[in-house]
Amino acid sequence: MFVSKPVYDRIPINRSSILLKHHKSQASLELMLISLFAILLVVCAGLIAVSWLAIHESQSVGEFITSSHSTGGNFKITQGATYQIELEDKQSNEFKDLARDGNKQCELWSQLCFHLVLCRNGSVDVWFSLQFSALVQDEEVHKEMVSSIEANEGGILGNFVIDVNSVDIKRKENSGCNCSEGYRQCSNGNKCIETKLFCNGEADCPDSSDENVDDCATPCDGRFLLSGRTGSFHSINFPKPYDPNVVCRWIISVGPGLYIKVNFTALQTEKDYDFLTFYEGIGNATQLSGEWFHNPTTVRLFSNRATVEFASDETPNEYTGFNATYTVFNISTIDDQEKVQCDFQDGFCYWKQCQLDQGDWERYTGPQYPPFTGPIFDHTYGNESGFYAVTPMKPSRDPREISLLSPMLSLARQPSCLSFWYHMYGFQVSRMTVYLVVDSIRIPTAFRQEGDYGNHWYRGQLTLNRTTSVQVIFEAVKNPGDETDIALDDIALTSGGCEDSGQPEPTNVPKPTDPPAGSTDCGGPTVLREPNTTFSSMNYPNNYVNKAFCTWYVIADEGKNIHLHFQNFSLEKIADVVEVRDGWGEGSLLMAVNTGSDPVSDLYSTTSKMTVLFISDNSGTKTGFLANFTTGYHLGLPAPCKPVEYQCESGECIPMDNLCDGQKQCPDGDDEEHCVRLLNGSRSSDGLVQFNVRSEWYSTCSDDWPQEAANAVCVTLGFRWDMYLLFATFKTRLKTLPSSCLNKSMMHVTCNSKLCGTRLVQPTESERIVGGVNATVGSWPWIVSLYFGSQHSCGASVVNEEWLVTAAHCVYGLTLWAALVGLHSHLNPTSPQTQKLNVDRIVMNPHYNKRSKDSDVALIHLGRALTYTAYIQPVCLPDRSQFFPSGLKCTIAGWGYALYQMQGLFINILQEAVVPLVANDKCQEQLPQYNITGNMLCAGYEEGNIDTCQGDSGGPLVCEEDGRWFLAGVTSFGSGCARPQSPGVYARVTEYLDWIQDVTQLD
Repeated sequence: MFVSKPVYDRIPINRSSILLKHHKSQASLELMLISLFAILLVVCAGLIAVSWLAIHESQSVGEFITSSHSTGGNFKITQGATYQIELEDKQSNEFKDLARDGNKQCELWSQLCFHLVLCRNGSVDVWFSLQFSALVQDEEVHKEMVSSIEANEGGILGNFVIDVNSVDIKRKENSGCNCSEGYRQCSNGNKCIETKLFCNGEADCPDSSDENVDDCATPCDGRFLLSGRTGSFHSINFPKPYDPNVVCRWIISVGPGLYIKVNFTALQTEKDYDFLTFYEGIGNATQLSGEWFHNPTTVRLFSNRATVEFASDETPNEYTGFNATYTVFNISTIDDQEKVQCDFQDGFCYWKQCQLDQGDWERYTGPQYPPFTGPIFDHTYGNESGFYAVTPMKPSRDPREISLLSPMLSLARQPSCLSFWYHMYGFQVSRMTVYLVVDSIRIPTAFRQEGDYGNHWYRGQLTLNRTTSVQVIFEAVKNPGDETDIALDDIALTSGGCEDSGQPEPTNVPKPTDPPAGSTDCGGPTVLREPNTTFSSMNYPNNYVNKAFCTWYVIADEGKNIHLHFQNFSLEKIADVVEVRDGWGEGSLLMAVNTGSDPVSDLYSTTSKMTVLFISDNSGTKTGFLANFTTGYHLGLPAPCKPVEYQCESGECIPMDNLCDGQKQCPDGDDEEHCVRLLNGSRSSDGLVQFNVRSEWYSTCSDDWPQEAANAVCVTLGFRWDMYLLFATFKTRLKTLPSSCLNKSMMHVTCNSKLCGTRLVQPTESERIVGGVNATVGSWPWIVSLYFGSQHSCGASVVNEEWLVTAAHCVYGLTLWAALVGLHSHLNPTSPQTQKLNVDRIVMNPHYNKRSKDSDVALIHLGRALTYTAYIQPVCLPDRSQFFPSGLKCTIAGWGYALYQMQGLFINILQEAVVPLVANDKCQEQLPQYNITGNMLCAGYEEGNIDTCQGDSGGPLVCEEDGRWFLAGVTSFGSGCARPQSPGVYARVTEYLDWIQDVTQLD
């Protein structure tokens, strides 16, 4: 029931609906809500419909109607409806009940909420719909409806009076609601077809309504049928991020004899979740061509009709989707040389994947992850701009055959030479074979290579004598495991038989032999003194054993130092290492970590003692090392300078008067470093000003102190100087020599800190990293993803334009790193806000001890300076005295393992979480297996669930103070991930500020 206003609401109800107008005025919302009374009158029209169906029943009860016809209409009730005054009170139970039920009716019958009816005051309009199993003319429906109303004398419920002259019958469009699940009706209502057959490019309805261009228009770009020799299509919202839960389908149709070439200006979707899929053909005759989530540049479809589908899952993301254009090509006009020629810059050229295989060749550029398999660069260009084809990176449990197929090559009277470059590098690499297909029979050729040939491209060639049409197939067998990749590049076909290429035949890299049986205990520690100066790994020159841990203590006479030289060095790279430390025991300093088979630099101790450690893992061995040492005075060190001279870091001597004179005399300019400092301040940005004069520190009086000098002090120390505080008067001259100050006041300044720890994008509130909550793009602009090879391995934090802070255990024994700064998702590493930089220097804290995990901090120097943006900013380093109490809520972030998914996989999108700090004594109680030192900081919840994990190592633990974020900790280690009463452990940054400043010249 609805109370009228000058403009009336009309809400039809499926099956039948009644709208009553009353003389009192109500709001439109009330008109909708009081519809319950109208719903009760549905029974009247329903019984009328039943009487009609009872008389003209043409099907047995319960028989399923697979094709139906809909008729609808309306009539007016002029008397018998009543109105309750209580409905005008919004607080009354009658109104609330009606409102609740009215909303429910709108949910059930959505059309109820969209129509309007204009009718006179005091009348009720009834809207009804009737379903027939066979076509019934409107005139017959009208006649039977009027007869039924007259026979019922107004109605069954109440004393309703129906105006028979108001009965109006209107044919309705078929809704398809009577087709079985998974089927839809054609527009003519005579047939139900499978829903998947709609909009597939092939007419299945008699009237072709299933391929109606308007109905099939995609939500992506409003297009469906793409015809002609050129065209375009794109994802929804492009170039802005596409929506979740979107399905779009396009049909491309070009002329007979032509094939389709699709070019992409952009393709960027969520890996493994959102796909752009190509099929050759339409309707039920489609054949999968490929699925893409990254830009293939070009896709060729060997059909004149094709189906393209794009589907996104329910997760919103920042990916922009794709933009594509298509043209045509005629394969019959392309010669065999062009069909075969491929350097993979233009997609896969005319080569096709075999859809019967358990994987596809992938088009890749640059190095891969994991290391020690696959190429670093392509063969064509030899750098990261070039592409090559490589077997799929995703591991599997069983060996897989991965094939690449050429187009059919025509008969040739003369021989031709098929040449290509292949790359088979990895401990577990299987084999690659070239086949020819003649009359659908696969014939093996003379080319078959098997095993590991090292990190090199090799030329392969094969003479083809084509007496009939043939097809070339490259088949690679990819073994389970990580080091199994096989790559192809620069395929070509030239006239004439193959000649000697001059390239040497590749030889297999010897597989590691099983180590000899023996104890992993080296029988040490072994103490070495002159003349016993030679030592080696166990069993040298035969292979060492697995799980070895050996220690040698090298001793020189007091006052002497040690020169260590490695004569031979061959270890399993990364997994097995030799660690050298200056000194013995806990006070020893890390000098070097050596691995692999690269030449090892000589090392010189600064003390009379040196420690050498050899550690191997549980798989794979090599011959190990042979080393010797000598002792002497000042070995490897420059001759000392005179007392009146300063020794540069390069070893040169300069007059002491040249120290801190504003002119660089040392080759590295270190004579002009550390010339001013702030002493005994409450923070690193304030304190007593001291100057370095002839290697001694002097304070300065506040007498005659000029503003420019205060500015210069702050600039020299790396602070902003637009605001500072002078605690004394100043005039014109600066005094630096120790003399009596006129006002007994020494100079003290407070510098404004550099801009750091600020963010332009605020994150959403989050709960955990392990467990998975996406961070907002740009919310943590200092976090860095460290890539080893082509995959994320650890985190880091930006502290200035050139330096990052990370964990020492991340870079222990590893050097080939790249830093992705401003990154949000690993699925989009080339986003505009991301900067990728190479690493040219790694400095591990010399106190780092891999066994005790203490001092787990390292600094990384970038190959070029960062450019700060809204997405890239430095984090603040804390002051030496800054205190982070237990219970303080701080934030962790990273891309580490998502163990809650039980997959042990790195997360693609940056995760964030809030965790409370835990007191060190409590942390020690909960982690008794470790020694929690004052150099460490702990954080986590008693109940677990929220924690950093593998892959988060080296990333930041940041705490907010006065609107800025400070790097309190560097993610180090823990007992598992997110376990109850097992907090994560972080390196305490306040303990390393002097070292960080000394290495980076950062304050």
